[in-house]
Amino acid sequence: MVMPYAAAETPLGSITWARRAADTKAILSMVCRSSITSPPWINGNRDFNDGGLNSFDHWISRRRINRRRYIRAESTPYFAEQKQPRFIDSATPSQSKNEVKSKTFFEPWSPDLLDAARSLAQFEDKRRESYAKICYPSDGKMSTKSSLEERTNLTKLPCVCIDAQRASFRDDSIGIRLRSSTGRKVNKSASKWEVLVHIADVSDIYFDRETDVNTRLLRQAAERRGQSRYDLPLGPLHLLPPVALSALSLATNKDETLNRCVTLWAYIDERDGKLLDAGLERTVISSPRALSFAEATSLLDSGATDGPGLSDIKSILTVAERNLILWSQYHQQRNQSAQKREQRLSTKELISNQLNTLPGAKRRDDGVGYSFQRSRGHRIVDSSLDLYAFAVGLLMKRAKQPIPRAVGRGADRGGRLGTAPLRRYIDGLAQRQAVSVLCSFGEPLTMEECREAAKRAALASDTIDNVRSSKQSTTTGNRTGSSRRQVSALHNLSRYLASIGGAQTQHRMKATSIGRNNEVVILGVGAIGSCKGVKGTLKSGEQVLVQIDNIDPEKGLLNVSLVQ
Repeated sequence: MVMPYAAAETPLGSITWARRAADTKAILSMVCRSSITSPPWINGNRDFNDGGLNSFDHWISRRRINRRRYIRAESTPYFAEQKQPRFIDSATPSQSKNEVKSKTFFEPWSPDLLDAARSLAQFEDKRRESYAKICYPSDGKMSTKSSLEERTNLTKLPCVCIDAQRASFRDDSIGIRLRSSTGRKVNKSASKWEVLVHIADVSDIYFDRETDVNTRLLRQAAERRGQSRYDLPLGPLHLLPPVALSALSLATNKDETLNRCVTLWAYIDERDGKLLDAGLERTVISSPRALSFAEATSLLDSGATDGPGLSDIKSILTVAERNLILWSQYHQQRNQSAQKREQRLSTKELISNQLNTLPGAKRRDDGVGYSFQRSRGHRIVDSSLDLYAFAVGLLMKRAKQPIPRAVGRGADRGGRLGTAPLRRYIDGLAQRQAVSVLCSFGEPLTMEECREAAKRAALASDTIDNVRSSKQSTTTGNRTGSSRRQVSALHNLSRYLASIGGAQTQHRMKATSIGRNNEVVILGVGAIGSCKGVKGTLKSGEQVLVQIDNIDPEKGLLNVSLVQ
C-alpha cells in the first residue's frame, strides 16, 4: 500500500508534502501545535486505508484535524458542493475564496464508501469459500452450472497471470483448453486448442440494483474517478478503494482459491492465424500462477522447467504464444487500425530503447518513465488483450448491440474493450454489457445509456489527465529540474563531442521525435532535447537531423535545431 501524502500549512504559508513516515509525523505535529502520539500507520501498521480503528480517517477524526488539508493518493476527487471532480496540488492562506475555488482538493474516500468496500471484500471471501466447497467437494460430486451461479467450471485447467513485478491488482490471465473437451467441432488440420483469456469479473458493481446500497456507492465512486493513474507525482490514484480492488482482483499462487472471471475462448487456425470461432463465458477458474514479464520471458527462452508446475506453465505459454502471434500477424495484415497501433508501439519501443542506452540502466517492466518494453512476456499479454477486445467487439457487432467505448479508443483505432475493469470505469461497463448480451446475464444497456457512460468516463478522465504526469518528468530546459538519466546522457554526449575535437555546439546528429512538444532523443546517446526551427509538429518516431545549439549537463539542458 502506498503511504499517504500529508499536506500542512507551514508558517511561510506554503504546502509541504511528505511521504516518509518521519516527515508525516513532523508535519502533523506542527499542524496540531502540540505533542502528539504517532499515528498508527507510522508505527508499522501501513494498512490504514480500510477505515478501521487504525486508519488514517479514524485517527484524523479523533484529533479534530480538518481532513481537507490532507491529500492522499487513494483519495476521491470529489467535493459534495462541486458539480464535477477537480484536483488541486497547493493552496495558501492568503488566497481568496474565488482563487481557492478555482483549484481542487483530493478528499479521502468517504466512510460510507470504505464501509461498502469492506462489505464487498467480506462478501467476496465468502463467495470464494462457497465456490471452493462446490468445486472441490469432499464427497466427490461434480459441480453444476446452477450451483456456481450459471458459471462454467474451469478450475481443472491451469492458467498463468503475467504482469509487472510491482503489480498489486491482477485482472487478466491466460490458459488453453482442448477444443474436443467442449463438444464443439474440431478441425484437426487447423488446431486442437482453444486459447482462453480470463478477465476478472467485476460486473456485479455495474448492474444497477437500487436495493444494493454498497454496490451503488462503489459504482458511483468508479464513475467519478473514471480510471486509475499510476504515473502521478504523488503516487497512484485508484479507481476504487484498494480493499475493494483487492477483493475483485485475481487471487494468484493460492491453492484452492478460486476466481470469478469473464472468459473469452478463441479457436485460431494455426496454419494462418485466422480466428475461426470465439465466444464469451462467465467462469470460475483456479488460482493462476503469477509470473513477471521477465520470468515469463525467461521460461520461454530457456529449456529449464525446474520447479513445481513450471512444466505445465511453459506448455500453456508455448501454445498460447504460438496461436497469439499467428493471430496478431493475420490481424495486422488485414486491419488498418492494427497496423497503425503496431507502428505506434514500435516507435514507443525505439524511443524507450534509445533512452535506456546508458550502461547499467535498469528499466521498470510496467512502461512507466520511458520503460516501455516488448519482451516475449509483454507480447503474449498484449496480444491476448488485443484478441479479447477484437473478439468481444466482433461478437457484439454480430449481436447488433451497442457497447460503451472510451472516447478515442474506438474500433477504428484498435482500442481495447473491457480488458481492464479494475483500472477503467468504461471497461467495467463494457464488461457488464458483454455479459448481458453474450452470456444472457442481466439487462443490457441501451444505445443512449452507452453514449452517456462514455461521456461520463471522458469527463472524469479529462479531469485526471490535467494532473501533471510523472512520466513527463523534467528533462529539458523548459521544465524544472532534470532526471539522472538525462544528466548522465548529456555528460556522455559532452565527452563525445570533446573527443572528436570539435566544439560542443554546431554539431549535427541523428535524432528521433518522441511525439511531444517537438522534443527529440539523440540516437545512440539517449538525451532528450528541445528542437527549434520546426514548422508545425514533429510526428512520434519521425527521424530527423539536428544541430546541437546548447548543452548544459548539470541542468539537464539540451537545445537543438532542425537541419533543413
